[in-house]
Amino acid sequence: MRLSSIVVASLLSLSLSACDNGSDDASDGGQCDGAKCDDADGDGDSETFQQHSYCMGVRGNGELITAHFASMSRIIEHYGLTSGVSGGSSASISSFLLESVQMNPAVADACADSKTCDAEEAANRAALLLKSLQGYVVVLAGTPEAAAITQLIPIAQRAAEQDLEGLAQTDPDAAIAALEEILASEDLRSLVNAELLALLQSSPDPAFHIRDIAAALSGLASFDASDPKILVRPGLIDFAAVADLVGRIGSFYAGYGNYDADGFERFMQGCATPGRGLSWAEVAALPMGDSGATCGEAFGALATTWRDDFIANADQYRSRIDDEVGGELPALISTSVITGPSVERWAGARDAYFAGEEFELGVDFDHVKFGYFGQQDDLDTAARNAAEFDDIKTEKFHAIGPATWRTALSYSPAEPGLARALELPDGTVSAGGWSDLHPTLVLRNMGCDNVVYVTRTDIEVGGFADGVATLLGMDDDTRTALYDLDAQSSIAASVAEADAVWCTNWNDIPATDIAAVSDDGYNAVMITEDPSFTMGAQAYENIDPDFRREGCSVE
Repeated sequence: MRLSSIVVASLLSLSLSACDNGSDDASDGGQCDGAKCDDADGDGDSETFQQHSYCMGVRGNGELITAHFASMSRIIEHYGLTSGVSGGSSASISSFLLESVQMNPAVADACADSKTCDAEEAANRAALLLKSLQGYVVVLAGTPEAAAITQLIPIAQRAAEQDLEGLAQTDPDAAIAALEEILASEDLRSLVNAELLALLQSSPDPAFHIRDIAAALSGLASFDASDPKILVRPGLIDFAAVADLVGRIGSFYAGYGNYDADGFERFMQGCATPGRGLSWAEVAALPMGDSGATCGEAFGALATTWRDDFIANADQYRSRIDDEVGGELPALISTSVITGPSVERWAGARDAYFAGEEFELGVDFDHVKFGYFGQQDDLDTAARNAAEFDDIKTEKFHAIGPATWRTALSYSPAEPGLARALELPDGTVSAGGWSDLHPTLVLRNMGCDNVVYVTRTDIEVGGFADGVATLLGMDDDTRTALYDLDAQSSIAASVAEADAVWCTNWNDIPATDIAAVSDDGYNAVMITEDPSFTMGAQAYENIDPDFRREGCSVE
């Protein structure tokens, strides 16, 4: 299944297909020149929807992933379906789900019966589905898929309730038994990393390992990167299992399996346009036409009915997770890669940790590359560095190669602390997707002329990526060149290169407060002076070109 032309505009020509420019002249084929449709004089004052061609760069944010869904939905509501995406860590999952949403037949074929494509309706429908991801987690709470999205929240909560860290200090055997009981719970056991359980059961020093693991559990939400053990300690979660379950969610949104075309169409007609400008909580409460059901109830019925059938007939259905990265929507998914002689040094450190011994990582940061999964053509284009960026991040570009989403999502979200560094099939080692949390430069080199960067306010120096890079041998000069917003650094260039910055405040909200995280993402400030985003009847209301916050701006 290929997306319709409203979904993927040509990244190189950036001309839009199938947009209604209000002309009866069949010679133009419905094409629109430049960044707007329905705006013949180019002054941006059109009263009709203006489909833009833009790519979305998304910053990973761990357990706060629902902020991505809300942010992306609001951007799409105002500017139409996106033409490309890049992200790492949790943003790799968000990129996968964004592509899945734009593949949904009720989005991709939104105007199948129309003479010209209704880009506004398609945008409203995609936005509705992105918002509904918040509802998916709530409706299917207690299922492995919901646990895959929220990942470690339930484990950390249960460990805190039992004071696992304190128990590990006084009674290591009891702590091991308590942890095994937590991990055996119905909603978590399919996600549990078998390597961790094997280590606890066969450890030459069980007290050392349970104390270390219990201490790590207590600090999961902090994403602390001060201890090199985070790169060699087995994580609690098997990210290959997470990928499989996220694939189930993607399959639902893309319309795989027993797709209820009539049910989705009723949901879209009753809730997409009426829900424009509303949060998921508000949309869920809307009456769905005269059906007698609310939009939330209709969505819940769609999701649960589909899921029951998909599980019952799993051997008959293809999972979205086995599609190739970028096969439908151009995408580059990042993860850091340890290469060269440093692979053997890391492996020695891993073996020493498993033996309960002291170790040094000994990784040379020159051997740490910033890797990307994607279509070969997209990787080759990005590698040419046509934009001629001269920063360290661009210099470290490393094409891992084409891969399925199953492969990419088994590595990129597996950040140090959540998982140990993981061996890649080519003999190199992935150390998680922290390496490019601001992927505007790579999108530009992939051919995107307009980039919206979804991020948050916060410092970079002293943050998680900085910490992991330091453990992997980064020196002070390289830190300045990568992360100092007051210098000519990679991050400063990345923020400055964005045509628009979507500036959330997600770090100040507990991940367990999904509604608040989503509301913040949905109503974030957009920093831009670009007329493509500031002008026109559909421009976002909360634009402030002078908004200045560390992490979102460089001035």
